[in-house]
Amino acid sequence: MSTLTSADAPAFQPLPAAAPRSSGRWLGALLVAEGLLSLAPMAILGPAIGWPASLDNPAAQQLAAIHAQPDAVAWGYGVYLLYSLLIAPLMVWLAARLFGGLHQPLAATVAAFAALSALARCIGILRWLTVMPALAAAHAGADPATRVHIERLFDAVNAYGGGIGELLGVGLFMGAAMAVLAFGALRGRLLPLWLGAWAGVSAALLAAMLLPALRLAPEPSVALVVSVLSFWMMALGAWLMLPGAGRRRA
Repeated sequence: MSTLTSADAPAFQPLPAAAPRSSGRWLGALLVAEGLLSLAPMAILGPAIGWPASLDNPAAQQLAAIHAQPDAVAWGYGVYLLYSLLIAPLMVWLAARLFGGLHQPLAATVAAFAALSALARCIGILRWLTVMPALAAAHAGADPATRVHIERLFDAVNAYGGGIGELLGVGLFMGAAMAVLAFGALRGRLLPLWLGAWAGVSAALLAAMLLPALRLAPEPSVALVVSVLSFWMMALGAWLMLPGAGRRRA
């Protein structure tokens, strides 16, 4: 009976044998698609209203841009809403596959945080599909005094919706889901080291979005944070589609 030496130890543990290879390919393909989908809002809203840099513009400027490009705003944020909805089932599927089922504590924790993230993000995004276009239309036809009140209301709704969507949904809940996933993957060597470490970096960047609310640091670039997470999803998806991905390596 032979024993493994440290040189023979696998680079990572195999994914659960109960998970069929075809399901890994499907999950990988969907993760790649989800990563690409996250870049679509920037492609739509960027040329139309200068998003996401436009989020720092004064209320009057944002309202005018929304009123001038209502179709682009609807399509851009509609795609962003779809992306935010789909991220929950994909993270649940990924956690179940990595940790051997949702009955495992780490998998259940990731699933819970991912579901909370999707809910909070969707609430935050809906302001751009409902309240903000209505305010933009009212602002365009209002007198100067009324416009000031509308701009104040816009700022208030934006701050509240951003607190739910960006701070809770993206920063807290998605950051927590990625932190738990990275911890479990690295501890159990369920993913290659570079993918596990990348997940940890994504978790740290997501959590950094909470720091400005606590007056601890300036706000990080939302585009950078989302891009790091999106490219991690695409890299993980591509890895899952490789022949032999997740099998024990000698």
